[in-house]
Amino acid sequence: MSNSTTLNYDEKIFHPDLESFPEIIALSAQNRPAIQHRLLELQDEFSNASDTSHFQTISTKSHRSFSDQHACRLLLIVEKSENPIDIIRNATEELENHTEACWNSKNVFFGEIEWPGKLAYVFPGQGSQYTFMGRDLVNFFPEARESLASANEAFKRSGNLTDFIYPELTGADNEKTAAEESLRSTDIAQPSIGAISVAILNVLHRFGIHPESTCGHSYGELTALFSAGRLDEKTFFSLSVARGKYMSEAGGTGDKGGMLAVQAAMDQIDDLIRSTRIDVVLANRNSPSQGVLSGPTDAILKMKSICRENKIRATILPVSAAFHSRMVQEAAEPFQKIIASSEFIPSRIPVYSNTTAVSYPEAPEDAKKILGNHLMNPVNFIDEIQNMYQDGIRIFIEVGPRTALTGLIRAILKDQPIFAISVDASSGRLSGITDMAKTLCMLAAIGYPVNISQWKIP
Repeated sequence: MSNSTTLNYDEKIFHPDLESFPEIIALSAQNRPAIQHRLLELQDEFSNASDTSHFQTISTKSHRSFSDQHACRLLLIVEKSENPIDIIRNATEELENHTEACWNSKNVFFGEIEWPGKLAYVFPGQGSQYTFMGRDLVNFFPEARESLASANEAFKRSGNLTDFIYPELTGADNEKTAAEESLRSTDIAQPSIGAISVAILNVLHRFGIHPESTCGHSYGELTALFSAGRLDEKTFFSLSVARGKYMSEAGGTGDKGGMLAVQAAMDQIDDLIRSTRIDVVLANRNSPSQGVLSGPTDAILKMKSICRENKIRATILPVSAAFHSRMVQEAAEPFQKIIASSEFIPSRIPVYSNTTAVSYPEAPEDAKKILGNHLMNPVNFIDEIQNMYQDGIRIFIEVGPRTALTGLIRAILKDQPIFAISVDASSGRLSGITDMAKTLCMLAAIGYPVNISQWKIP
């Protein structure tokens, strides 16, 4: 039987399995031979280790001696089910085989670059949600649970948001499918993604990781504004609930429209819209080879057929309306009123806008105007990411469920010297704790200052 404790949270019971919490071993030195010597010493230490507590003592000792100022940095993730000596031997072999300045292989991370560049947080939007997202982090880290309490407070008129994120499943037929469908609803999906994104954000703060700029995709722009300090937490969750509600209700009982993801170059998509004169707009410029069209349902279906005729891959997205087009004006107007009465706080951290592709203006009224029109304006994610790169961002951390933005960033900045990292790299398929450990190890290996000593069961 695994060693576990029980944490009470909002009438739900979480059971963190302590045996699933991996150890991080962090080594640093001025050159590779010194790292190799330290690995040999570690092998001897583990050979003499008698129990798990000794294992933790060795790990903690490595954290205290680790320095991001050393020229070489090597970090290992060791699961409780693994033999640490095997991991160390593998790391020794990998270090001998790799000559590049930065690499990782499974659970081994190495870097000897002096300074990677500035770090930015990027936050996902609707479509990234899935049931039980972030559960492992919520199980172990109390600061992750704090964001869920705040989200529930803002959402309380409709029940608990966490009931949709963490549904109680009995094993009945189609139960999980129904739960996923409920979470997909716009009024639930958006604040849910916000709650989990902030939960992950809070855990990153535990390790001293803070952004030098932020951005988000569609709904994620709200989270970016909160992360940068432009919105306080209560305002953020209030706006998240309102945005989801108004967008869900947009269009009333009439046609709310739809969206079509198109795998083609931006110029080709622009030409297709212009030549066919179909009533759609290029709502999302996601990457050099991916755009999303938005418009009335019949227009979206026509464009899908035309794409098929031209052998262009196109997929209708499971969304409730034609977002980022004139068809959500009914949602934009009441949302603008709430924004107008909200407080925007000055911040030194730039937040890049989907609409302008540059950072939000400092003046609160100007910032509110951009955010108020955000629902109807297209998302220019390509120029936004390119401008962030031009401003010195080299590390992009996707903070939220899934990995959609990491792939887009790599496509936009293809062949550029960047690090694009998803905190939720396995999208819930594997341990979220190990995913977080990999994020921390990658950052520490490339020389970003991570407070690795905080890696312990809270």
